[in-house]
Amino acid sequence: MSSLTNEFYKGYKVATTMVNGYHYPYYIEFTEASKSSIWLHRLKGHKPKSPFNKSFGSVRAKQPISGVQGTLF
Repeated sequence: MSSLTNEFYKGYKVATTMVNGYHYPYYIEFTEASKSSIWLHRLKGHKPKSPFNKSFGSVRAKQPISGVQGTLF
């Protein structure tokens, strides 16, 4: 899948089958985007937005950044 253009190519799902009391995994290959759990689906009744046509404004930090990194522990 291309995450930039939201184009779906091929996907895999894992399933299991019981053989002699053991679960054996196997893969199911699919090419339909609607079967994927990560493909972005359009919401029902949602109209696509118009293309972005304004430039980005500059963003400033509320507090000055000192460049010193804190510790986690």
